[in-house]
Amino acid sequence: MISVIIPALNEQKYLGRCLSSLIRQTVKRNRYEIIVVDGGSLDRTDEVAGEFADVIVPQKRSGIGGARADGAEAAQGDLLVFTDADTLFRKDWLEVIQENLVDKRYDVSFGPVLFYDRTPQSDLVQLWRAQYKFFHIFRFYRLIGSNIALKRDTYDRIGGHQDISILEDYDLSVRLFKEGTISFRYDPRQTVFTSSRRFNSLSSYLKIYLYGYYHYSVTKDREKLLQYPPPVSVERMLGKIRG
Repeated sequence: MISVIIPALNEQKYLGRCLSSLIRQTVKRNRYEIIVVDGGSLDRTDEVAGEFADVIVPQKRSGIGGARADGAEAAQGDLLVFTDADTLFRKDWLEVIQENLVDKRYDVSFGPVLFYDRTPQSDLVQLWRAQYKFFHIFRFYRLIGSNIALKRDTYDRIGGHQDISILEDYDLSVRLFKEGTISFRYDPRQTVFTSSRRFNSLSSYLKIYLYGYYHYSVTKDREKLLQYPPPVSVERMLGKIRG
């Protein structure tokens, strides 16, 4: 059984397309479940989810990472797949994941995250993310939250997602790397297509990234990773990190 876990907060605009894409997989529908974790939506997110999802879970833990962990706790599957509510999928997406985790026996499987509504800003983000492959030389694999699949026992072994929002996927990547014995498969066939809406302002994106890195690596204040940064210039943020 494959469990696909999708956190959602006021996602009625995007969630229907996401789930419509997900139910058209080449894997038989009775071989995977769809779990939507609702973070307290005030729109029709639950109603949209109810048309397609097998389980709707009210979020209990904090942050995006906490929502993913809530979904994993409710999941029945041996394979856990994490994605986002504004993401679309190739028809063989789950088939490729199943091949990598079951037939080829990798512990973690991931692939490209592309944008279906490309902008100059998202093209720059895509170029930046392409550099992540360099770290594969050192056996560090930078996972992106909308396209992660792993065996449940692997997920449980590292303690799952932490209750944070910023860098929740980076944190998972780091802890998988530190475990030392986990096998990874980067598969270009495991492609998803997601919205570029988060990158309309590159300065805001950079600010969040620097803020997250600073508190993740320097202050180690996990509470700060639950909230997005207050208004502050990128130059000031860089100064804090250098200091």
